Amino acid sequence: MQCTFIMTQEKTIILHTYNDMTEAKMIQDKLKEYGIKSFLDDENVLGMNPIAGVDLHIFEKDKEAAEKIIGG
Repeated sequence: MQCTFIMTQEKTIILHTYNDMTEAKMIQDKLKEYGIKSFLDDENVLGMNPIAGVDLHIFEKDKEAAEKIIGG
């Protein structure tokens, strides 16, 4: 018996850029409650360039639902 795994790579987008990590994490938690997976920029990278803000990334397929949830 042979098992074959097919990996698909979904496109991610930046949903929003926040001024601070706390705000970004609050929105990330809210999206998680609705089953939307997301991730934030690496905090270590942010520390090197704090002016850039914190990007909240989601899968492109979740954009419409995520925007409704965060009111954007």
